[in-house]
Amino acid sequence: MEKNNKTIGITKIGKTYSSKFLKRNTLQGRGDKSIYVRPEYHEKLTRIVKIIAAGEIPLYAYLDNILHNHFELYSEKIIEDYNRNNKPIL
Repeated sequence: MEKNNKTIGITKIGKTYSSKFLKRNTLQGRGDKSIYVRPEYHEKLTRIVKIIAAGEIPLYAYLDNILHNHFELYSEKIIEDYNRNNKPIL
């Protein structure tokens, strides 16, 4: 049943995983910011980019696409939690 839900989700979006996440974006470079991820996640992410994307996109572009999707899906919940935890002064 889990597999069917995942398939339905992809069908509803109308895009494959690769077309949604493994694409170049407008980000021109890494900039001056650094992030740290667990070594096991870094290895998995690197392998996905090298094998599925055939090394055609940089790791930072893949991560940017993942984060873009996360904020697209959860922005309302993030705003609700933020507003609940940050009451206005007046």
